Amino acid sequence: MYSYDISVMDFFSKVCITKEKLFGEFLTWDLQDALSHLPLKSGQSVSIPVNISTKLDFSGQENLLHDLNDDGISVTGLPVSSPLRQVLKPRAENKPVGTDASKNEFNHVKTLEAVLTFKYSGGAGQVEGYYRELSLGVRVDVEPSVFFTRVSTLPATSTRQCHLLLDVFNSTEHELTLSAKNNQDLVLHASECQRMAIQVDKFDFDSMPVIDHDALRLATVRQQEEKRQQVQGGLINSTLDIHWTIISFTKRHGEASVEGVLNQLILEHLQLAPLQWDVVVNGEPCDCDVVADCRVGDAVPLEVKLTNRSKSAVGPFSLTVVPFQDYQNGVQNYDLQDAVTFIGSNTFYIGTVNPTENSVCVGALLFLYTGDFYLNIKFQDDSTARDLPPAWFCLPSVHIRAQEPIEAAA
Repeated sequence: MYSYDISVMDFFSKVCITKEKLFGEFLTWDLQDALSHLPLKSGQSVSIPVNISTKLDFSGQENLLHDLNDDGISVTGLPVSSPLRQVLKPRAENKPVGTDASKNEFNHVKTLEAVLTFKYSGGAGQVEGYYRELSLGVRVDVEPSVFFTRVSTLPATSTRQCHLLLDVFNSTEHELTLSAKNNQDLVLHASECQRMAIQVDKFDFDSMPVIDHDALRLATVRQQEEKRQQVQGGLINSTLDIHWTIISFTKRHGEASVEGVLNQLILEHLQLAPLQWDVVVNGEPCDCDVVADCRVGDAVPLEVKLTNRSKSAVGPFSLTVVPFQDYQNGVQNYDLQDAVTFIGSNTFYIGTVNPTENSVCVGALLFLYTGDFYLNIKFQDDSTARDLPPAWFCLPSVHIRAQEPIEAAA
């Protein structure tokens, strides 16, 4: 029997055609350790560990969503009823006759198949250009771990942040924890749905590099849009870094991806507006619930700054500043002529602002009485703001607290 030393080897895989959308790599391996043992003499062996990782989208399955709806869990955009924690109830009356009760009620399994090919050569055959191949079929049945039944957003106190709300369903038979970057862990019991709120910094999608310009240029408009959403979804998913761990089996863990459930509306809410507005009152930037303090009778400087991060020039804009008081009971008082006055005009004018440039307009207020006041900065109807998306005009809330003047020392 002829034997020879294996001096070269290669390893590759091919995923069989499937209708399932696969995120990331299905099969991965590292050949460095195996190659370090070459040449491999007759009778010797080498191991190549193959990692199997499956990340599929289970959130859009109509049958599964219908099953969840039967139990009162929100999957269609309606709010989850209070309390947010809900546990699936057995539906024995809906089971067909003869159904085995011991089987998993939700049999939503997806199958992935691939072919692993090991290619090697050595000795005289290698000199002549011959090689041998060994193929191995791999079939993996994938069941959902956790998935998101509903995704929505809420504004945060900062215009550069927002809250991402995720209704998460644990489809396993075990209790697990769900963790995200800079967020408190969430414990989910088996077949339970809860809401997870994550505060995130908005994303500057316009500054993201575009991969493969030639392929993108030849693609259709729809393909370009799908590619853009895929890149944006990947960035958001890597930033959130959501992982699950089954508590009773610490080695059973995985990633929960939001890439398949982020629609265009959600992406727009998560995008950093191309026009950045900054308001400074009495030297204090007004953002994240900051309260600017001032003294009654003192001139209070007011500064509005626009930074244009879009790709085209914008403006001109006309802004009107209107002070009011909020009594926190649904009543707002705008009749403050005797309490607040402007030094100069309460209307600001911003001319044309080119890309990467900014424009600053300055004014001043005078408070005649103590109290908590707010500023409503509105765009006049005759400005060019009507031609731009409303999301581009997110000005921070302005809260000013007027206090008694400091009495001069005798």
